[in-house]
Amino acid sequence: MEISKLTSRTPIFPLYIAASLLIGWFIPGFYAWTDSDQSRPSPLLWKVPLWSAIASAAFCIALPWLPITSKSANDAPRTPMRFSVRTLLMITAGVAVAIPLLAKFPIVVSGIACAGAFAYFIAFCVRNPQHRMAGSALIACMILPYAWVVGYDELDRILPALVVMIAGMPAFLPAALLSQVFGQHFQESQWLAFLLTALELVIGIWMIRLGPKRTIAYLLLVTLISAVGSLGFYMMCIA
Repeated sequence: MEISKLTSRTPIFPLYIAASLLIGWFIPGFYAWTDSDQSRPSPLLWKVPLWSAIASAAFCIALPWLPITSKSANDAPRTPMRFSVRTLLMITAGVAVAIPLLAKFPIVVSGIACAGAFAYFIAFCVRNPQHRMAGSALIACMILPYAWVVGYDELDRILPALVVMIAGMPAFLPAALLSQVFGQHFQESQWLAFLLTALELVIGIWMIRLGPKRTIAYLLLVTLISAVGSLGFYMMCIA
């Protein structure tokens, strides 16, 4: 059997879904394995994510030479996206209106943007059934690394905050880092998590359109971001 045929039959996206679920479920076990506490965090808490990122980068470098193909990509060649002048003017006007509204009502505007991104994602999967598995893997890599929350012993204690934060959980890590840059507490910059989640989802749809190799590389990035964010959120919960 040729390598290309073997690779094409490998359930890559279901493997991503399963791996994301396993990562999320074993986050508390990993934290306990490092023998860390709030006063004495173990070096493994940053060494393991660092080496995972290095291994992922090495895999992405080798990805162009791997025999991964997509039948849908071969049957239906991509057409470049084109915008009319009217569409560009509408986008420009929308951005001009959204910026002051975002400054005045950040939670509302960012929440609408996040909901719009999820609605666009659902419409994309409905119109493109050949991309539904990749789309499912994208959502899984964003959300399932937080699967430990379901079995958390003190779920009642964090549930009120979780209900507010759940839409921005996939972007918990970059939002927390950017909030530090802006000099804000994370709870005051939840709008940033909503916007970054929407951006993460839209970029994911774009990568899915570009082909399986770019999708695989992007899913690795999303999984790492969500996994490290999940670990950080777990450390906040047990503090």
